[in-house]
Amino acid sequence: MECKIPIQAYTGTINAVHLKNDKTTVTVGGETSYPFYTFEGEVPNTPKIAIQVPDYPPEDWPEASLKPYREVLKDPVAWAQKAQDEYNADIIFLWLKSTDPNGLNRSAEQAAEIAGKVLEAINIPLIVWGTANVEKDAEVLRQVAIVCADKKICLGPVEEANHKQIGAQALAYNHMVVASSPIDVNLAKQLNILLGNLGLSKDNILIDPTVGGLGYGIEYTYSVMERIRQAALTQQDDKLQQPMICNLAEEVWKTREAKLSDDPLMGKAENRGVLLEAITATTLLMAGADILVMRHPRAIQLVRDYIADMTGTVRPATISLGEEAKSSAQLPTEPAPVSSLPPGMRLDIDVAAIKDAPVMIDPDHMLALVKVSKGLEGITVSPRAVDTFSSFLEAKESAFKGAEKKEEGFAEKPPEVKAEEPQQPEIKKSWDVCEDKVGDFKYTTEKKKDFSGKDVDLISGSYEEGKPGEKGDWRKRFKNKEEMVQYLKTGLRYWYSKEGYGSEKRKKPA
Repeated sequence: MECKIPIQAYTGTINAVHLKNDKTTVTVGGETSYPFYTFEGEVPNTPKIAIQVPDYPPEDWPEASLKPYREVLKDPVAWAQKAQDEYNADIIFLWLKSTDPNGLNRSAEQAAEIAGKVLEAINIPLIVWGTANVEKDAEVLRQVAIVCADKKICLGPVEEANHKQIGAQALAYNHMVVASSPIDVNLAKQLNILLGNLGLSKDNILIDPTVGGLGYGIEYTYSVMERIRQAALTQQDDKLQQPMICNLAEEVWKTREAKLSDDPLMGKAENRGVLLEAITATTLLMAGADILVMRHPRAIQLVRDYIADMTGTVRPATISLGEEAKSSAQLPTEPAPVSSLPPGMRLDIDVAAIKDAPVMIDPDHMLALVKVSKGLEGITVSPRAVDTFSSFLEAKESAFKGAEKKEEGFAEKPPEVKAEEPQQPEIKKSWDVCEDKVGDFKYTTEKKKDFSGKDVDLISGSYEEGKPGEKGDWRKRFKNKEEMVQYLKTGLRYWYSKEGYGSEKRKKPA
């Protein structure tokens, strides 16, 4: 009997949008199925990577995200060229962060001058991004549109509050826009309708659904993006059939976990930040992202490999990170022998290899990826895994000694007192049923029949009916008048007051 795999029929198509430079055209969109569902439809254009380039040296970035760009931090033009030439960016994402009124508050003319220089120095498409301050962005992006009038760029973020000002400039100078809405399907659709009514064609609009980093609301982001893509492909909603761009770099690298330093349990800070960015990016890809705004080259490499694997294409060449970064970015080809393991970490496996440092499940258990191979003598681990094992054991030994010394109020034991050896817990090979010391309960039972008609005894009610002894008076619960007033404010009157109390306000008077 032939087994037919059920295939869903899609009624919509994501519009193909072309981001252009004089020498390069990058096309996104065009899908006829859900992300990477190549067995049901087509993915003619794979998702693209836009590398984030701020217009002034960032002061709040973690060290790991600064290291790949250390020599170009003060020059956004050189930064953009490095992202293009060395890290193979598909698009440059120029972030005009210096124009933030709460920061440097640079003028629109200064920002536009930088955008013009970056545009002249690269041969790939350019997205120019403001600060999400609607008034300042309208002023800045207007000037950028004028300076870059001879070439097509993409302006964003365009919000409902400033869509007329920025949209008019995009129309006048033939630019594209990124329609940004705050994680809501209906608001995303509404903004696209407003831009369409203004005269912008679907060929010049990208959707920014607003995203969160891993562990910081990404599930809500994913849900909204998924619903946008479902409406576009299965509900014939042509107002949502635009490619989506996800500005995730800043959301990931500003998190607490990305900024924490090296830790014996959490591992190296750089590896942690790279994985946070890569996993966030791949999650958004599965929700329908067409353009990912990223920062770290190692995370970009991981995501590009993932895209290649999901689309069945050849993986791109490995990005060169220089000797210093390379040594920490790649595992050594020759693993260390098992004898390099710290004491107590020997494993009873004859032929295997630990591929990388383990994940800590709890202080006494680790989870490691083990590859079984033929021809190996004993278990082998990479030097980085050995370092992690050693750091963990040292930290645990130090904590154990500290706890051992803290006894009877002394920071350390007196020299003359000999520390007692820890007693080994007694291991029982069998167990006895505990004696019931509570007492004998006498229940009243009733004869019932089960579903088969057999007689069974069921416990009947074993409680006494409540009988109030006297009339209750709520005033007796309080010591004075102030406590009574406070009770009324936070209790009954919370619901019946016209103004309301607490953190909520009544929409309608009671």
